[in-house]
Amino acid sequence: MPATATSHFPLPGLRVLDLSAYLPGALCTMILADWGAEVIKVEPRLSGDPLRHGPDPVRRESAYFLGVNRNKKSLAVDLRHEAGRTIVQRLAATADVFVEGYRPGKAERLGLGYSTLAAANPRLVYLSLSGYGQEGPWSSRGGHDLNYLALSGVLSLLTDREGRPIEPGMPLGDLLGALLGLAGVLAALVERAQTGRGRYLDAAIYEGAFYCLAPLITASAAGAPLQPGTLALSGGWPCYGIYPTRDGRFMALAAIEPHFWSDFCHRVGRDDWVPLGWSLDPEGQRVRAELAALFASRTQAEWVELLAGADVCCEPLLSVAEAIEHPQAQARGLVAHLTSPEEGPLAQVGAPAGMGAVRTPPPRLGEHSAELLRELGYTPEEVDALVAARAVGV
Repeated sequence: MPATATSHFPLPGLRVLDLSAYLPGALCTMILADWGAEVIKVEPRLSGDPLRHGPDPVRRESAYFLGVNRNKKSLAVDLRHEAGRTIVQRLAATADVFVEGYRPGKAERLGLGYSTLAAANPRLVYLSLSGYGQEGPWSSRGGHDLNYLALSGVLSLLTDREGRPIEPGMPLGDLLGALLGLAGVLAALVERAQTGRGRYLDAAIYEGAFYCLAPLITASAAGAPLQPGTLALSGGWPCYGIYPTRDGRFMALAAIEPHFWSDFCHRVGRDDWVPLGWSLDPEGQRVRAELAALFASRTQAEWVELLAGADVCCEPLLSVAEAIEHPQAQARGLVAHLTSPEEGPLAQVGAPAGMGAVRTPPPRLGEHSAELLRELGYTPEEVDALVAARAVGV
C-alpha cells in the first residue's frame, strides 16, 4: 500500500546493511525496509547486484530485482579496494543489522566478518544467509533454488501425473530462506532489546526448503513411503486436488474438513461420496475419477457461479494476471504501484501484515553513494577522489 498518514512503521530508526546478492537477502531486507528500516544495499561498483540483469526484464532491469528492492538506498563500492572496504566497515559501525550472502569465509577475508564488525559494534545483528549454511560438507558449494529444492526432497513431491519432477516456476526455496532469515533477525533484535548485545545468525536457503517438509519429515521417519500421487495431499484424497474443467482451466478443491466436504457433495448432488473423501483405496480413487468427470462437465466460470456463496473450499486456479485483479487481492492491498524514473510504472507486492508501505522505487546503482559518504564525514573532495580511484560509484 502507498505511504499514508496512517501507515504504521514498526522499525523506524533501524539501519540495515545488505551485502547479499540475488533474491533471498533482497526479499528479507525489503520487508525490513517496508516496515520502516533504512536499508542500504551495498553493490559491486560496476555491475551491481547480478539480479539487476536477471530474468524477465521490465525495460532495463529484471523483474526479479525490481520486485524485491524497493524502499532501499544503493551504495556502489569495490570491495577489492581497501577504501571500499573501509567505507563498509564505517557504515557497519553505525548499523543495527548486517546481511551477507557469501560462501563461508569470504566475508572474513574481506575484513567484514562478524568478529571484526562486532568488535566495533557489539549491538550488531549479523545474518549470514547462504545456500547451505556455514557448516557441513555442502557448506562451500554454490547453489540456486532448484538445487536446494532437489537436495531437501521437496522436488520429489512436486511432480506431474506421471511422477516426473517439475520446475515449480517460482523460487520457493529462496523465498522461504528469506523468511527464515527475516525471522532470525527479528528474534535477535528482540533479544538485543533485553541484553544490549547483537548476535551472529547462520541461516541457509536449503533449510528454508526443509521447512516445507515439517510434517513429512515426521511421516518419513515413521516409515511412510511418501510416493507422489499416493499422499493425502498430492493426489490421494478425493477431497483435495486440482481438477480440470471443460474449458481447459482448473478448480482447486481443498475440502479436507468434514463439513466442507459434505457440503460440497450435497451441493453437487453426490451425498454418496461423503464417506469416501479421505479414502486412498480403490473406492476412493473411483470417487476421484468421478469427481474429475464432474468438474470436466462445466467451465471454470460455471463452477465459480455454481459454488458462489457455498462454504466448500473450492476456488478457481487463476493466472498471475488474474490474481492481481482479484477483489480479495485488491481489498488486502496486495498489489501496490510505483513509478521509477528509469523503468516507468511498476506493480509491486504490497507491504506485508498490514504494516509499513511501498514508498520509493528500487534505487539506481550507486544512487545514494555520495549522500551516504557525506553522512560518514567524507568531504566532497574526498568523495570525488574515491570515485576517481574507482573505489565508489555514483
